[in-house]
Amino acid sequence: MHLIMIRHGEPDYSHAEKKGFKGPGRELAPLSKLGVEQAEAVALDPRLEGSQLIISSPYPRALQTAAIISRVTGLRIEIEFDLHEWLIDTTYENRNMMDTLAAIREISAFKGVRSERAKLHWEGYDQVAERAFAALRPYLHFDKVIVACHAYIIKQFYNPGRIEHCQIVEVDFDQNFTWPGYIERGSRSWY
Repeated sequence: MHLIMIRHGEPDYSHAEKKGFKGPGRELAPLSKLGVEQAEAVALDPRLEGSQLIISSPYPRALQTAAIISRVTGLRIEIEFDLHEWLIDTTYENRNMMDTLAAIREISAFKGVRSERAKLHWEGYDQVAERAFAALRPYLHFDKVIVACHAYIIKQFYNPGRIEHCQIVEVDFDQNFTWPGYIERGSRSWY
């Protein structure tokens, strides 16, 4: 199956931050005005032609991106819960961007794989890969699908380095696809 993986458009976290949301509540961010424009532009990309379905993360920024693409392409959307963003904190206590950056620094030091030496409660990239692969395997009967998701999900399939908002990464996926592991491309930032 050919995957047209698209990172969501630029989000606007201001509402969640104003409300003081923590943990999963921080993920309720919709797209910013620019994010909507990015999604509208990528919906017209010729690489999407021939796609049979849109599969989306349940997080609003990815789902809104998928909805815009659906409106333009006429394709239906399937929501796959396990395509959600990398869990910065598996105890769901992350409070702000400082917590996020601390988790990014630590996971980078461990090359993406959980260790008992880790002080924070982040999800290992191998765990992200396992759940993402499992979420997409039921769709293997399709030839080509669009996947609206997150940079951390995309990087479990192919890591080109920094993935911009609404950037497309194409991947061929099959039943035997395996996690390529953490590949650092000259940058510690995964955003």
